[in-house]
Amino acid sequence: MNLYLVRALKCFLKLAILLALVFAAMSLTGTLNTGGLSMVQALFASTRGLVLLGVIVVWSAVYPIVSFCKVSVRMEFDRERLVDAFATYAYEPESESEAEGQMTFRCTSTLRKILWQFDDRVTVTRDGGFVDIEGLKRIVPRVESRLKSMMR
Repeated sequence: MNLYLVRALKCFLKLAILLALVFAAMSLTGTLNTGGLSMVQALFASTRGLVLLGVIVVWSAVYPIVSFCKVSVRMEFDRERLVDAFATYAYEPESESEAEGQMTFRCTSTLRKILWQFDDRVTVTRDGGFVDIEGLKRIVPRVESRLKSMMR
């Protein structure tokens, strides 16, 4: 399945669960006038509810575009240099494929994984004289900068 679609669906599910938790908390605290099925009916029948659902759908579609990136760095595929650059930001190799020239890194910090909603995977692929790095915009530019400074 397309990586964009997977990321969009994951975002939609996370937001739907968050919405359900908010409704459950409101129901438990007594701040919600309706309950159960009538709550869902009220969500789809009101303009506010439809706007809320529209925002969730639009954000789910936009999230993979604004939160992930892919950069190319002109360098030879040097495993040790890559591992050192990622270790600076608390990442370690998860898997490696020598034949395909691909490595996958995951964050070692459980707190960061939770804060980043387990979207912490970064993929490094060899592409001729370049190395392609794909992952969260929070980490990819940092690793790119680190690799460029290590080459000087």
